[in-house]
Amino acid sequence: MSQLARLLREPLLHFLLIGAALFAVYAWVNRGGSEAAAPQVRLGQADVRWLQDTFRAQYQRDPNPEELKSLVRDFVKETLFAREAQALGLDKDDIVVRRRLAQKMTFLLQDNSPAAAPSENDLHRLYEAQENRPPSSEAETGPQTMFTRPRISFAQIYFSREHRADAAADARAALQQVSQAGSGAPTMPVGDPAPMKSEFSNVDERTVGNDFGAKFAAEIFRLGPGPWQGPIMSARGVHLVQVTALIPAKLKPFDDVRDQLVEMWRAQVQRENEDRTFLSLLKKYQVVPDDSVKELIAALIEETNTPPAKADKGAAP
Repeated sequence: MSQLARLLREPLLHFLLIGAALFAVYAWVNRGGSEAAAPQVRLGQADVRWLQDTFRAQYQRDPNPEELKSLVRDFVKETLFAREAQALGLDKDDIVVRRRLAQKMTFLLQDNSPAAAPSENDLHRLYEAQENRPPSSEAETGPQTMFTRPRISFAQIYFSREHRADAAADARAALQQVSQAGSGAPTMPVGDPAPMKSEFSNVDERTVGNDFGAKFAAEIFRLGPGPWQGPIMSARGVHLVQVTALIPAKLKPFDDVRDQLVEMWRAQVQRENEDRTFLSLLKKYQVVPDDSVKELIAALIEETNTPPAKADKGAAP
């Protein structure tokens, strides 16, 4: 048998030939496959419609064809830049990005909040809860809130700092004098001619503040009806004050504040929705505190009833 015949019958040759054939077929089928598939950025009709709606809301008209092409180009550019920034990790540890994403998550939760209107029972429960608490500040009273403004009636005796060496001492001496004279206006001129009225009836804190200054107004609203009191400093001078009536802030009638109650109910539902989502995320994600800050999140961990994960000492800070 010739050497060529023996070579053709060699099993190793058969194996090499079959392998070469398979490699050739694979290379032909996957020609160009050595290049990784480029990540896709989809542009759909919904994207274009959103661009048109945004343009229309801003300019009160539809974009012309050239403007629409420019909008699409800018949209694709922005998307590609954002993708590349994420790939480079530029979004990591960026407080602006983090807050913006958290804000968008909040908006998403608002959109998913129950849209049903509150029942009358819901509104009355909220109203009754307001009745059981006084307003915490002047900002909670007035025409746009559920509480009326407190009102006061008082008389005042004025002592000028410009014309007296010690107006406060003179006021203290006059206090003894008017106290001995009994209630009502003093029977003798113990003060100075005042640049404002000596008696005010049924006025709110803002009105008093306009004449005497905010600090004076806040102080006399803490006084109760009774004898003359002072001295109390104002932007104009020193005063003795006798409060004759004080009407505290009170809740307006239900029908007058119904719209505010509806908004309060919606805000409450939104807060509850956010709290539920937050607690579910605390259970979904592991919070890994360093030993030095572990106590700061102890309350959060207790809410989830799960122990915190231990920090990996080998991990980068």
